Amino acid sequence: MGRYRLSARIATGGMAEVYLGRHIDENGQRGPAVAVKRLMPHLATDRRVVQMFLNEARITAQVRHPNVVTILELGMEGTEPFIAMELLEGRSFAELRQEAAEHGQRVPLGITLRVLVEACRGLDAAHRAVDEEGRPLRIVHRDFTPDNIHVGVNGEVKVIDFGIAKAESLGSGTEPGVLKGKFFYMSPEMIAGRQVDHRADLFAAGVMLYEQLCGRRPFTGMTAEEVLGRIAEGRPKPPTAFDPSVPAALELVCLTALARDPAARFDSLESFIDAMEAIGGAAEVATTEQLAAYVDTLFPPDRDSKRLALRRARLADPSHGGTPPRPIRLVPEQPGSTGVSVYVEGPGVPPAVHRPGEISWGPAPKVPVPPEEAPASATAPSSPSASAVAAGAPDSFIGKASAPGKRSRVGPILVGVLALGALGGGGAWFMTRPVSPPAARLAKAEAASSTEAKVAALAGLGLDTRATAKELARAGALLLAAGAHAPALELAESYTSRFPKDVEAHLLAARAATELRLGKRAERALDEATALAPRDLRPLLAMAELRERQGDIPGALAALAKAHAQKPRSAEVAPRYGRLLSQSGRLDEASTVLAAWTREHDDAACLAELGFVRFRQQRVDEAASLLRRAIRKDARLAVAHYYLGAVLFRQGDTSAAERAYQEADRLAPQDPRALTARCQLHAHTGNAAAVDAVKRALAERFPDRANTLAAECSSGN
Repeated sequence: MGRYRLSARIATGGMAEVYLGRHIDENGQRGPAVAVKRLMPHLATDRRVVQMFLNEARITAQVRHPNVVTILELGMEGTEPFIAMELLEGRSFAELRQEAAEHGQRVPLGITLRVLVEACRGLDAAHRAVDEEGRPLRIVHRDFTPDNIHVGVNGEVKVIDFGIAKAESLGSGTEPGVLKGKFFYMSPEMIAGRQVDHRADLFAAGVMLYEQLCGRRPFTGMTAEEVLGRIAEGRPKPPTAFDPSVPAALELVCLTALARDPAARFDSLESFIDAMEAIGGAAEVATTEQLAAYVDTLFPPDRDSKRLALRRARLADPSHGGTPPRPIRLVPEQPGSTGVSVYVEGPGVPPAVHRPGEISWGPAPKVPVPPEEAPASATAPSSPSASAVAAGAPDSFIGKASAPGKRSRVGPILVGVLALGALGGGGAWFMTRPVSPPAARLAKAEAASSTEAKVAALAGLGLDTRATAKELARAGALLLAAGAHAPALELAESYTSRFPKDVEAHLLAARAATELRLGKRAERALDEATALAPRDLRPLLAMAELRERQGDIPGALAALAKAHAQKPRSAEVAPRYGRLLSQSGRLDEASTVLAAWTREHDDAACLAELGFVRFRQQRVDEAASLLRRAIRKDARLAVAHYYLGAVLFRQGDTSAAERAYQEADRLAPQDPRALTARCQLHAHTGNAAAVDAVKRALAERFPDRANTLAAECSSGN
């Protein structure tokens, strides 16, 4: 492509492909490795796509900043445009968040703040960029999202993909009147079709900060139209409505960035950065080194598919120095194993862990040399050893005349063959030996007292053709209940293979994969289960659980909404749906669902949640009545006491609020919320000694979270 030699494709997207390339001068001198981006062939004739592609290069090239990807050249190869840019190694911020969610975690606050601070620095430079004559370009990214923030393995953060950006003097890659970008991050003025400036990008930064603080988006809905309508209204719930531990100063920064009126937001991203960096405490911005270490934790260098692909691309580059790696031999993984590894060698090939059937990019190992091929030696044995035969001596000994002075090899070989035959026969007997019937093995597993004994009793049951679908389902339930999730998934794979139309098999696979944090595998299983039983609530409930574990609350609510539409009176659906709506701040919907349920069922947990909804709807007296009713129904419901403490505190009865918080803490000592609430209560009343006592209790009971909880406690001071 132009003056760039392409060696290997390293990424593919919906519009373009990215190749590892190297600049070649006219005299043949090679430059450093770069990334070369080219349009998909079928899009190269689409005028609008080409315009966006060229727009990305033209606008990005105007910005020279460490936090913006560097464009080296916009070129043409015939009629095909291409972009040469700096080579980045790492992942998008979206991939970091998704990988963390796959492990049931959220990206740590300090890490997210570091990513946002650095990305906003780069985008602020774009906002301030000028042309050659010093005139402001007034660049607006308009698609500032986690997908377009690159986090390098070295901790560097860069803004990428200015494809739909707009610069006043350079035009835009977007057709007039066309709504572009990911709508969750669009500003109200973009949705309304009004003129946008740099503050639209500031709004998108506020959305990303809100997602971090709350574990949900500020504007949600069941359809794109509903989400866009709520963004246009511009009334996000305060982050503390979902997590009271959010520092008040950081909440103010977030809500200021999300103001509906652009004039009410920060005047620049620089001001937004300064406000975030000034908070400290629980909102301390991580260092670049900490960010790099976190990337390595999520995507280990020896297992990250993208890093390995880039490594292979570098090795395939003829400019790397020397010939590319080449396969040289197949070597058994271990004695007697049928699995092999392909070993390759070449200049600069880094070592890597290998598994049977995979290509290893390490140097070839030493292979034992058969004695027949070894140099002659006075101490060499006069007859071949068994190991020499096993190592693969090339001569065929059977029927070959004996050389003078050497004993015939026929005898030892025949003995070896007979021995191998005996071993083979024994192995065949072992594999076909009678085993207990599935029912007996299930009974043994149910009677076993340890997880290990249950797993041992059920080992290989999925491959036993005598096992019925009902027996496999029962075995899977036993393994899941015992916490043996990996064996349960192994059983489920056999179960689905033998009974592909059995919804129970796919549900078992989904539950096991969810427990093992294998999100994609769980999704596939649930898609299969839904296709087989579209009216069955269980796939929807399992999907809701998966989404909750991944931190995708809107996704969990979407699944529960479908289940609730099918069976609004289901005890498995309505209470759960109502509580999640409440915890997501969708108070009107939560009120409708919970009120309908509690009219027919004296459910203490739902009464308590409805009371908390009423509290946030400013119906404090009704909230107190509902919470006391919930406590009469179930006095051991810790959350009801916790909510009641908040209501009593609002009513000004601090003594009663303190007692309620103490009871909640006694009933659920593993939950720090009641202790933190007590700390804030004492800070409000000016009782410094009580604040210190609560801080000590937090540090003693939650040592791994002591600093964060202490900072939260201080934030209420």
